Amino acid sequence: MNEEEKEAEYIRIYNSRKHLWLEEVLRRYEAGERDFSLIKVKLSNEQSKERYLSGVNLSGANFKESDLRSLVFYGQGINFSGSDLSDLDLAYAHFEDADLSGANLSEACLWRANFDRADLTGANLTQTDLQETGFHMTNLSRCKFSGAEMIDTGFGFCDLIDSDFRDAKFQKGVGFYKCDLTRANFFGTDFKISEVNNYQPGTVVFTDVYFKDTIMPDGTIWNSED
Repeated sequence: MNEEEKEAEYIRIYNSRKHLWLEEVLRRYEAGERDFSLIKVKLSNEQSKERYLSGVNLSGANFKESDLRSLVFYGQGINFSGSDLSDLDLAYAHFEDADLSGANLSEACLWRANFDRADLTGANLTQTDLQETGFHMTNLSRCKFSGAEMIDTGFGFCDLIDSDFRDAKFQKGVGFYKCDLTRANFFGTDFKISEVNNYQPGTVVFTDVYFKDTIMPDGTIWNSED
């Protein structure tokens, strides 16, 4: 798809979106509706100030090609487990303590999003923009990161067991600190590990992480006991 086609598609999606207040979305969800694609969720000024969405359950809902920026920005503790959030602009979103297990976030813009203490077990993060995204005490086991773009992306105290990083794009400043990388798969990714003691620059820094049957880019298996 060339630039003109992308712009035409963006205009089509923009013009197709139906504006709905949050109350209407929640009412329809409680009534059993799950397809909320091509909508723009709106919040009142008072709801925004009061972080009205804390703890709201929207699990299993389809928000593909919707505009949820006002909703997820105040989404602390929200439940999006099993939801389709693919190809959405979620930059700066606050997902602290959120349940995103099994969610589809593929091709989403997650620039500077915050996932502290969130549960993303089995989530699909393929082709996502993870520039300056923060993961702290986050459950990322069985997550798929294939094709994800990472610049200054931080993983701290994260569970990354069985995570799949194949073909992820590590560009610079990616750090893993005290993470469990048991059976994580980095095969085929293109990055250089930083050699801090020798002052040699690299793409990825591993600090106090746990390796167990971890597959590195060249196919070698790393174990912390070795």
